[in-house]
Amino acid sequence: HAAEQRALLGRAARLVKPGGRLIYATCSLLRDENEAVVERFLADGGFRVVSAAKILAKLLPIDGPFLRLWPHRHGTDGFFGAVLERTPA
Repeated sequence: HAAEQRALLGRAARLVKPGGRLIYATCSLLRDENEAVVERFLADGGFRVVSAAKILAKLLPIDGPFLRLWPHRHGTDGFFGAVLERTPA
């Protein structure tokens, strides 16, 4: 579903003001639907990644800039999340 996810992310991005944040989340653990979609989106410019680890540090230990929930570690289904912030024009 990566193509559909890229299209949705692009449409949502148009609604974010400078300094505003867009949360990209999936119920997938596949790189093609997560990091690859975010990397391609960021290559278009205008957004940067905000570390989910810094935002959620008091609630949940996270390795790296993205939220990943694993069934065997967190007792949930698999989830991915990225915090994307629109940069000033």
